[in-house]
Formats: sequence, C-alpha cells, structure tokens
Amino acid sequence: MSIFSFENQGTHTYLVYTVAGEDTIDSLSLGMLTNNKIHGLAHTHFTQMDSEKYIKYDVSSKIPVKQFFFGVVNKKRLLGVFNGIVDAILSAEDYMLDINSILFDLDYIFVDVSTCETVMVCLPVISDDLCETDISSFFRNIMITTQFDQTENCDYMAKILNFLNSNPMFSVSDFKKVLLSMEENSAVNTIQQPVAQPVVQPPVQQAPQPAVQSAPVNEQPAQPVAKPAQPAQAKPQRAPQPPAPKAPPKQPPAPPAPKAPAGNQGAQEEKISWFYLMQHYNSENAAKYKAQKANKKAAAPVKAPQQPAPRPANVPNKPNQNPGQFAFAVPGQQPAVPNTPSPAQAPVPPAQQSAPRPVQQPVQPKAPVQQPVVSQPVYTQPQMPQGQTMNFGETTVLGGGSGIGETTVLGASPASQTIPNLIRTRNNEKIILNKPVFRIGKERSYVDYFIGDNSAISRSHANIISRDGEYFVVDTNSTNHTYVDGVMLQSNVETKITHGSKIRLANEDFEFKLY
Repeated sequence: MSIFSFENQGTHTYLVYTVAGEDTIDSLSLGMLTNNKIHGLAHTHFTQMDSEKYIKYDVSSKIPVKQFFFGVVNKKRLLGVFNGIVDAILSAEDYMLDINSILFDLDYIFVDVSTCETVMVCLPVISDDLCETDISSFFRNIMITTQFDQTENCDYMAKILNFLNSNPMFSVSDFKKVLLSMEENSAVNTIQQPVAQPVVQPPVQQAPQPAVQSAPVNEQPAQPVAKPAQPAQAKPQRAPQPPAPKAPPKQPPAPPAPKAPAGNQGAQEEKISWFYLMQHYNSENAAKYKAQKANKKAAAPVKAPQQPAPRPANVPNKPNQNPGQFAFAVPGQQPAVPNTPSPAQAPVPPAQQSAPRPVQQPVQPKAPVQQPVVSQPVYTQPQMPQGQTMNFGETTVLGGGSGIGETTVLGASPASQTIPNLIRTRNNEKIILNKPVFRIGKERSYVDYFIGDNSAISRSHANIISRDGEYFVVDTNSTNHTYVDGVMLQSNVETKITHGSKIRLANEDFEFKLY
C-alpha cells in the first residue's frame, strides 16, 4: 500500500491512490463510487494528468482508526467504528460493489473523532491478487488487540465476542442487529434515569407538608383545655402525699442506734435542745436536759467506734490516690494501726491518726525519684558530647555540605531535566508533553490538550510524537493545516522538530522546547 499518499487542497484532505500501469480499473465500480455518495464509503474522485491516473478519497477532518484506537477505547468509539464498517459492507452490496475491493486495514479506515462516523475506502481495481476477506476474524482481532475502558459496563464486549465465536457463518445483517440492540439499551438507560427521578420526588415532598401543618392546628386547642384540668388534679395529689412520709421505712438503716441498748432513754431525751429548753424552761425539762448531757458523755466512747465504720469504707480509696491528705479526718484508724506511729506520736491520739498516713507517704518520694530518672536523659542527650559525633549533624550539613553537592549533581543531569513542552504564544501557557502521542485539538473527549477558544482549530488537529529521544509533529487531516517554521506539513506525515521550533496550528502559534 505504499502507493497511497495524502494531498491537501485548500481545506480538504485526500487519500490519493496512484494507478499503476498494470492496474485494470473496474469502470462500473468507479462510476458507482464517483457518481453516488454511498453511506459508509469515502467519497471518491477520479483525475488524470497526461498519462498519470489518480483515485482520490475525501478524508477531511477524519483520522485513521489505528490512531483513534490508540490508548483506552470506550463503548461509544467501538460501536461507532463497528457500525460504520458494517454500513459500508451493506452499502457495497446494495450498489453491487465487490466487498473484497474494500480495504480492511485500520490505517485506511477513517473516523470523525467527534461523531464517530466512519468511512472505508473502496479501491475499484481488478487484480488477481485479491483474496476473500474474513470479516469475522477482522472484528475479532480488533476486540483482542484493543484496550477497553474498564470503568464502564463491559457486557457489550462479551456479547460481541460470543456472536463472533458462536456463528461459523458470519452474517453482516445479524451483526448489525446486535450492534443496534446495544445502542438502544445504552440510550434507554441514559434517558429513563433523569426522567424518572423528578417524577418521583415532587409527590413525596408535597404530600407530607399538608399533614404536618394540620396536626399542630388540632393540637394547640387541646393544650389549653388540659392546663385548667391540672390544678384540679394537683389538689388530690397533695392529699396522698402525707402517706408518702411513711418513708420512715428509710429509718431502719438507723437501727445502728439499737446497738446501744442502754441509751434508748437517752435517745428520746435528745429531742430536748438548748433552744427548746430556753423556750420551755421548767424543772423537768432542765432535769431531762442535764440527764441528756450526762448520757451523751457516757455514750461518747460508744458512738466513737460506730462512726469509723462508714468512714474507713470511703477513706481508704482516697489515700491511694493522694496518700496522707485525708489522714487527719479518720479517727477510727487508731485501733487499726496502733503500732505503726513513732514513739513521739504515740502519746497523742490525734497524732496516731496521721501516723499511718506518713507511713504511706514514702510512696510519694518514689514518684519524684522516678521523675528525675525520666528527665535526666531528656536534658542530658542534647548536652552530651555524643551529639556532636552522632548522625544528627549530617542531616543538617546536607544544607551546605559536600554531600548535598552530590545529590544536586544527580538531579541536575541533562537527561532528567529534559521536559518537552509547548509554549502557547497567545497567553504564554506551558503545555507539558507527557505522552508518547500527545493529541491537540478542540474535541475535549479525545485530545490531550483542548483548545476551545479558537474555532479555526480542528477537532483533532495535530499530534506530537516522541520516539527514541526524538520528537515529531503530525497533522491529522486538519482543516486549516499545521506549519513548522513557516512550512505547511503534509497530512499524516511525521516532521521532526527540535528545541526552539515554531509550530503553528491554523492561526495558533506555539514554540517547542525541551526544558
């Protein structure tokens, strides 16, 4: 296929076939192609200059499928190309064209990157070398060699492969039905979802609103009616309150008093206080008051052991947290720890109460003893001369020592600093060329650098290709062409560029740089 070339005429790009001397043109097929615009086949022109004959195919604003399938391919792209190929085959049958004259080569099948409209090339040349094309194998090879988008539902891939593998006799019309069913299913899913959501939401939101508004209207009048009824109910509630004082059952915990049987009468005399005696003074009350005081003095040694019983239950929990603070408040510990106090504190009973607590105080010095142990390494590490010989110094020296020089030299190698980029002259924007094939155009879903503010740029205008440390520009059949240093490029032909090359896409200027 080396006899094919590309030709630019104004805003059109043509794939040109030069008819060789030994070629025999099928005039019937050529007439069908040149006099009709056949769906799925590229529009064909026939020209002759002296003895040279040319067959030209209009592929303006389209790129080869091989470029289109470079990288990740989604469902829309695959189905668009497959539908275009099937339409070309069916159209060839309708116009009585030989299917074997169609080029089943991804380099000569062209597609619009925006609409995925695909056209094929039919070469009306009679040749004995033509062989029957295995269409099923052609589609199967595309499925095997293409990298598909895994973020989508890939069920369509399994359906296509199942059809190609399960039918020994490939039928183009049946394959077309399979492709159409996939397109219809995807269209139904995208249309029904947005329509169903707004229909369901409004009734759900509006229905509860009237019910919520009516409920408080009925509840508000009911509240004032209940309020006057409350005072009437409050009065009978006060009457049953007197029986509530029957809580004297709570007094049974007071039975510690019965532990002193001799003081039962004295407990009754305790009701006479000095204030009561002053108000109701008489000889009997005075005698009772005196007897009460005498009983208190006599009962004092009996009550003392009773009081420590509840206190030691709570006290031992607190001294464990702060030993020695509550030693003075526990008088009942005298009999518990009689031998622990020092001989100087033994004669004084209150001192004996605090004596057992100082015995626990040695726990406090243990904590301060441990604290200096923890703090000593913290303060001594920076003060130790070892800090001067350890590796901490090397970390700080990296800012200006010889070691950092070696690091910067490694990072400053010319190979690592080579970053190919384009500088857009209009706004001085820097575009990093970070892919082996970097696409530029105004089809956002396809290109790597999108130019949406210039209508002269084609959907797929040009590619920057990097290979073996060299860089090339390829015009992808753009409408307004591509220029390098003022020279217009032929479409689909690689042109080498170097640092400082001036590139123009239509009327948009760029400068190519390597750093």
